Amino acid sequence: MTNHFSILNSEERKSRLERAEKPYDFSDNVTALEEEARQTWNDVSDLEASACPNNMAQASIIMHPNFSAQADYPEEFLFVMKLTCVGVRQVQCFPRYSTDVESDDGELTVALIVIGKREDFQAIPEKLGKIAKDTLVGLQIQTIESIEAVSIYDKVDVPNDYFGEFFLVGLYQTPGKTVEDSRRDFVMYASGEGFSVHPTFLVVKDGLYYVLIKGERYKLDAIGDYCYTFTVRVPPKNRA
Repeated sequence: MTNHFSILNSEERKSRLERAEKPYDFSDNVTALEEEARQTWNDVSDLEASACPNNMAQASIIMHPNFSAQADYPEEFLFVMKLTCVGVRQVQCFPRYSTDVESDDGELTVALIVIGKREDFQAIPEKLGKIAKDTLVGLQIQTIESIEAVSIYDKVDVPNDYFGEFFLVGLYQTPGKTVEDSRRDFVMYASGEGFSVHPTFLVVKDGLYYVLIKGERYKLDAIGDYCYTFTVRVPPKNRA
C-alpha cells in the first residue's frame, strides 16, 4: 500500500471483502477499536494547542497483515471518521489473530498515518457503534488491527550519544497547502519552541519535506508533538 487511495472502486472493494475471510468478528472488533479510539482521544487531547494547528492531531491506523495491500485501503472508513491519510509506513505488529507461525518480530503490515481534528477523534467511538456490519465500512472495520496516537517515541530517533544542536526534521505536507506554506507554518511553530529553521535547506522526497533545525535537544519533544512531524533525526554530517 503506497498510495492514499485504493486501486479498486467501492463496489469492487465491497465484493472483495465479502468474499474474504476477515480476521475479526465485527462486534468484537468494534469493541476493541472503540477502546483504542478512546485512548487515542485521551492522548491527543493532552497535546499543547500550539502543536495542533487548526486543532489537528496525528494518529495511525494499523491494518491487519492480511489486508495491507493497496486494494485494502479503507477509504470509506476514513471518510466517515473525518480522517485524512497523509502517509503510509511499514511496521511490525503482533496481530490479535494470525494464521502465521508466531514470530518474535511480529508480522509486517502497514500503518496509515492520519490527520484529523481532535474533536473528530473524540467522536470515533460513537461513530463505530452506529456502523452496520454489512456495509463497506462495516467490512473494513473487520480488517483494522488498531487505532493509536503516534507518540514522540515513534518520531524522534536521535541517539543518546549525540550532543549536537542540529536536527533533520521530516514532515508531512499539510493537506490543502503547498510545501512552502506547510513549511512556513512549521517555521512559526518551531520558532515559538526555541528552534531556528535553516532559511534555505529544503528537501522534498516521497511525499515528505525535510528541514534543518537548530536548538537544544531537551526541547525536541515539542517538535515530535507537532501534528505533521514524521521523523526527527541526526542530519548528515555535511548538512550540520
